[in-house]
Amino acid sequence: MSSSHLANRKVPADGKTIAMPEELKRQSAYFAETFMPRHLLDAMPGMVLVLNQHRQIVFANRAFCQLANWLEAASPVGLFVGDVLSCHIALDAVGGCSCGESCETCGALVAMMSGLEGDEQVQECTLTRHVDAVEQNLTLRIWPAPLEYNGERFVVLAGIDISHERRRLALERTFFHDILNLVGSIRGFAELMVFDKQADPFEISRRIQLASQRIIDEIDAQRVLLAVEKGELKVDNHVLNSRELLKDILGLYEGQEMARNRRLVIDHASSACCFVSDVTLLRRILGNMVKNALEASPEEDVVTLGTDVTGGQITFWVHNSAVIPAIYQQRIFQRDFSTKGSGRGLGTYSMKILGNFLAGEVTFVSGPDSGTRFALKLPMVVPESS
Repeated sequence: MSSSHLANRKVPADGKTIAMPEELKRQSAYFAETFMPRHLLDAMPGMVLVLNQHRQIVFANRAFCQLANWLEAASPVGLFVGDVLSCHIALDAVGGCSCGESCETCGALVAMMSGLEGDEQVQECTLTRHVDAVEQNLTLRIWPAPLEYNGERFVVLAGIDISHERRRLALERTFFHDILNLVGSIRGFAELMVFDKQADPFEISRRIQLASQRIIDEIDAQRVLLAVEKGELKVDNHVLNSRELLKDILGLYEGQEMARNRRLVIDHASSACCFVSDVTLLRRILGNMVKNALEASPEEDVVTLGTDVTGGQITFWVHNSAVIPAIYQQRIFQRDFSTKGSGRGLGTYSMKILGNFLAGEVTFVSGPDSGTRFALKLPMVVPESS
């Protein structure tokens, strides 16, 4: 985003204040006139920012400008961090950075506010932006530090990009937690066959088979996601039946632990038609929708799968009665963002990126009156007649 475009943005009269030009000029001069400190900060590999009490930038080092793809000829002084980084939430908000409904979940904003109050607690910030029409997901770790100079209050933000660390943590969680648990269950079933002569061998064999398949699915899900992010995945199209696909998904998840005391059903009005797509990627997307719905649903709740065909498009959808809080809705598809803890946040992200790979679109609606409905809309490709 250009500095001229940012300069033309309107600031709402909702409590967000800005410094006057002469005040900004004076404040930025504090950090521009001393040659040695400025060049030392520019040599730092991580970003360093100084913000005034209005959270406007009064100093930004070279690393931050490079991270933001900010032109060297333009100055970010007087602008807000989310605007300069092209955060999608800031761009959607009328007043820009800190004015969006989801901004209160932003770790960077929390760091700014707490730093101005003297709290130096480290925060993490996940944001999505578009650079040259390419979507990027960043996760930043930010250290705030209060600063007082000439009787004025500032906050210093030091930060590094930890996106790769988050990817590693997600892989570790998959392999060290999920897969280890599944392998442990297989060992438990095998021991049951040895020590419990009353155990049904066919039932135990079925459970071992299901656990083994889930291990394969977890490993393959990571392989597919990495290949998609690198642009190396090849789509393997086949003729599919929409109703049969829903039955496959239902059969895969209705017997799992997450579905206990919950009902998984197919909408009776769902269309049954033949179309062309990649069954593996479709199962990944719909499977993540179902898993999220089951995890969010209270006991005795119903999760419904369905499909509609309208206007040359086929839409697969999953519905449950739980509601996603409004403050999280703009972040749902961000990589590494999750309300479930560290190392999560790949499920909804993978839905979106795999949907894009199939030339489709994943969307959702969520509210107290309607519950939550995730949908995958695809172009309806009809198989060639033989």
